[in-house]
Amino acid sequence: MTKKTWQRNTNGLVAHAKRRAEHKQQQVDQAIDKLLREKKPINFNAVATAAEVAKAYLYHHPELRNRIEMLRASQRKLVPPHRSPSERTESSREVLLAAKDRRIKEQEQEQENQRLKEALKMALGRLYEQV
Repeated sequence: MTKKTWQRNTNGLVAHAKRRAEHKQQQVDQAIDKLLREKKPINFNAVATAAEVAKAYLYHHPELRNRIEMLRASQRKLVPPHRSPSERTESSREVLLAAKDRRIKEQEQEQENQRLKEALKMALGRLYEQV
């Protein structure tokens, strides 16, 4: 059995991993700051995309996860859940009117189909009686 005469030098590997972790942390911080400046929604998908990291990275680091969840919750409080009808834009009104018109036409067609089915039943009944 030979005796080990050398010792592993992992200092460079450890230093590189530490620098990489710090760089990723900076990327996430910068991405969150950028999203806040641009007033974009803060969520795990947006931060992961902006910081070019995996969502799993954000979930596995409790300080990042808590920060994102806190910012996301605070943004939800600022955004009103529903707009009142007076706040709707002209284009949204047009979309709603088009949908209502389409539904009215569908209901009219359904009523017409029902009326024609009843008339067909009556005509078939009279025809059967003649036979």
